[in-house]
Amino acid sequence: MNTILRVTRQILVAEFLRSQAAWRLARPDGAPVRAARCAAALLDAAAYAAALTEDDEDLAALARGGCFRGSVFDPGAKGIVIARSWQFGDPPHASPRDLLTALARVAGRRVGV
Repeated sequence: MNTILRVTRQILVAEFLRSQAAWRLARPDGAPVRAARCAAALLDAAAYAAALTEDDEDLAALARGGCFRGSVFDPGAKGIVIARSWQFGDPPHASPRDLLTALARVAGRRVGV
């Protein structure tokens, strides 16, 4: 029996967030505790994103913003900055939903939504 994994928007967003967590751990910018907190928050957001439903509003906004291209999720330069600095500052205060909403908001600005 062959098993084919269907790549969903949720998986693409989760993979992006996991890669940004790895990036942050490799570049703590002199603040290893903050970097670890940021990476943990990104991993938490990745798990959250993977469990979203197909009709999630933020996923739809990211799609309208042109963030999904084939099998790649690219929120643009501003989205990458948001992810890489997520929960890095003091005090941490936002949820995984807040991160997705922030990415969707930036994506909307890219296309004037």
